[in-house]
Amino acid sequence: MAETKAVLHRFNRFSRFYDVVEGIVEHIAFKRWRPAVFSKVEGRCLEVGFGTGRNFRYYPKEKDVRMVAIELSPGMAARSKERAKGIDIDLILMDAQHLAFKDNAFDSVVMTLVLCSVPDPVKTVEECVRVCKPAGKIIDLEHVRSSNRLIAFMQDIITPVTNMLVALNINRDTPGNLKKGGAVIIEDRHMTFIDIFRLIVSRPGK
Repeated sequence: MAETKAVLHRFNRFSRFYDVVEGIVEHIAFKRWRPAVFSKVEGRCLEVGFGTGRNFRYYPKEKDVRMVAIELSPGMAARSKERAKGIDIDLILMDAQHLAFKDNAFDSVVMTLVLCSVPDPVKTVEECVRVCKPAGKIIDLEHVRSSNRLIAFMQDIITPVTNMLVALNINRDTPGNLKKGGAVIIEDRHMTFIDIFRLIVSRPGK
């Protein structure tokens, strides 16, 4: 609980500058990758950690896709209001580690750059597995610990600083955490020539 409060404080503090700081990476990379994430969405979909609403413009327009999105930080959520205009979506303040939804409630669960920042990524995956239907999909765009020893070493050096400032852990073993949380990986796609940025699709292992 104390760690979650610390993360909440960091994101509320950082929310005023988030879009500016992330802007360069968004322009050269993330905005090209987000459509690939939402092309995989079906049915009733939960977005975990909507932040400032960067994904809203990529939500599917099909009538059979119904979006629900949660966010821990009121500061980040407040920054999303302009982007949410005209979009049919339910926005809810909620902790990803304790989802207030029934079991098997969603056909798809989406996370973009979330498992790097939640205090307990395995617990978060367990919750996503619980609320996702057995035949559903968990879709995750993430930066992860590299298999290259030199790059991983640099990630280990940088992570304490990024975690302290903005609750960002750039060296997590996200594929491993997905498996520990009960998800079965069915697709693991490298988004760049090195293996830091990955699009991972999994199914509940229940």
